[in-house]
Amino acid sequence: MTDLTLPHEIFENRKFEGVVLDPPEFKPGYWCGAGKLWIDGDDYWLTSRPRAGADRRGYAAEIYRSGNGRDFALVKSLSKDEVSRMAGENIQSIENQQLLKDPSTANWHLYLSLDVYRENAAGDAERVYESKWETYLLTARDPRGPWKGMGFVLRADQDCDGAEARDSTIDIFHKDYVALYKARPEGGSKVNMALATSEDGITWKKHGVLRIDGKPQPDFFLLNGSIISTRGSPLFVGIQTTDVVNGAALSRKFASYTIDFDRIQLGKVFLEDWTPGSIYEDPSYPIHTYSTLALDESAGRWMMMVEAVDPTTGLEPGLNLEVDRVLLYTSKAGSKGSQIGKALRD
Repeated sequence: MTDLTLPHEIFENRKFEGVVLDPPEFKPGYWCGAGKLWIDGDDYWLTSRPRAGADRRGYAAEIYRSGNGRDFALVKSLSKDEVSRMAGENIQSIENQQLLKDPSTANWHLYLSLDVYRENAAGDAERVYESKWETYLLTARDPRGPWKGMGFVLRADQDCDGAEARDSTIDIFHKDYVALYKARPEGGSKVNMALATSEDGITWKKHGVLRIDGKPQPDFFLLNGSIISTRGSPLFVGIQTTDVVNGAALSRKFASYTIDFDRIQLGKVFLEDWTPGSIYEDPSYPIHTYSTLALDESAGRWMMMVEAVDPTTGLEPGLNLEVDRVLLYTSKAGSKGSQIGKALRD
């Protein structure tokens, strides 16, 4: 068995376990999700972004804790106003969140995608590309807080990401931080994945937009999930998005890619249709971009959370039309999962 068989096994053995988080209300445009799962000993930590329609887009960064990986309780909520004061910006919305524990300092890092545009333009499907997004970092000794603002770590300051440097998948590979982040140029609708790395999770180096097996990415291409440490290159496993439906980036593909630092390139390992395993997923577009994957070594399982588009309580898939909630899937971890767990401990 090689490392590259791992995403196949996770996908083929996945099993729906239940709804983990519900949106604030079951109304069109009300969502939760866009978060990160991190397992630390007996603690399962999960972040989420609640949304309440176009007027109250991502209005908080929420942190939940569980003792069993199934039942989560809210332990910390950072409001949009609090984050605005920390960042010194008038934040229009909080989106994708990445929560990690730094291996050197044992500090917690919380990365937030923040809309710093002058007005609430992205609440309108016709103006979705008029926003400006950057990634902000907070740190704490405990996920419950208090949290300290450390500043913007991925700015919208390059030709490829002058409008968006956000919606990252961030993980740690051989003690270094690796980020696959959403890059969109100013004034354009071309969306691609770019690569950034860091030794400490605070100061980042951008490497530009990645190629896929030596070729340019499609004009709209998003990856969101987790980056797994293997014997060779880091391995992305998660959801691939290439469609925009009524202003929303919606997904129906499970994907895995190797990350080649030298060539700034993704290598396709696995790509398959995501078939809904529950009644809580729209059959045409079951997932709204965001997912997170973690190895629960003590339970011998992989845990995967997805932000799912509900087929019954919304109007239809799309921005301000759908209802999103967080679902849990698990997949039995075989010998490869045990080897990865040992590598992470070492």
